[in-house]
Amino acid sequence: MNRKDSADPESVPSPAPITIALDAGGTALKGALIVNGLPIPGSFITRPSESHGAAADTISSFAQACHDLINYHASAFRPLDYHDLIRIGFAFPGPFDYAKGIALLQGLGKYDALFKQSVRDLLRCEFQRLKSSFPGVTMNRLTAADIRFGNDAFMFGLGASTRFPSERRLLCLTLGTGLGSAFVENGQIVAGRHGIPSSGMLFAEPYRDHIVDSYFGKRGILNMASERGLLADGFDVADLAEAAKSGNAQAQDVFREYGSELGEMLLPYLSVFKPSRLVLGGQISGSLPLWEKDIMLALGRHAVPVHALADGTAAVFNGIEKLFEDTDHHASAPHFNL
Repeated sequence: MNRKDSADPESVPSPAPITIALDAGGTALKGALIVNGLPIPGSFITRPSESHGAAADTISSFAQACHDLINYHASAFRPLDYHDLIRIGFAFPGPFDYAKGIALLQGLGKYDALFKQSVRDLLRCEFQRLKSSFPGVTMNRLTAADIRFGNDAFMFGLGASTRFPSERRLLCLTLGTGLGSAFVENGQIVAGRHGIPSSGMLFAEPYRDHIVDSYFGKRGILNMASERGLLADGFDVADLAEAAKSGNAQAQDVFREYGSELGEMLLPYLSVFKPSRLVLGGQISGSLPLWEKDIMLALGRHAVPVHALADGTAAVFNGIEKLFEDTDHHASAPHFNL
């Protein structure tokens, strides 16, 4: 990059912001660099999330991921300088105060040690602490970064909406440990209208004897398998799907029941919101061929095309980038269509 005078900031054109996108899952921490709105090929990282350890270990893992991604930028493009604007965006599971950056997860088996602590403040303190170990521009720019947070399912929904720009309304689900959801209209999250809960999420809504999250994530589908005597030590959803694909009739019944009940649960929301497509991510979405017919039958005349994204993490990264769309207007949080 040509520079007139490295000592005169006003003489240097502003470079494109560099976004560090981090998907903080309960099992894995995934990350990528986004420059000019596009994920940088080769920058993708994944590592254990340290979600079960002490707060210091979790924050250290986040800081190390940021440092590694900036090092990748230096090797692929150029080292940082003091003109670079760094943004750090997190997709984080809830409950979480996303505007304040405060974790509120407790008793969910992930990130308990961060309960009621500001992840933003802890991360900045860690960058400050690391300055002595990594002298130079990098830690100064990371310490000054604009750090924002979004719900992981919302980030998936916002990112998925960029794949279907001509479709006005989408219902996006992440089917993994639990069920995440995002109702998206014209590229924005919708909540509190069109029959959608005020939170914009379905996981805590009542369904049968409990709540939605108990039935349609990993726990729910394994409970169905257990009722049929299919579970063995270490048996997971992927093993169940493999058994179904290999012709195990009981395993096939589990997935058929799963699809039928998922359609039954979604029916009142689809009938009012009227999305043009159902977009899926998460581990269980890979088993869609085993239950697609059953969900369509349960939805009846309200059935819509169902699309399972093979690269759901990339959609999450695209959604994280949308957290910063208002940067030019100096706003502090993304706009949701409530």
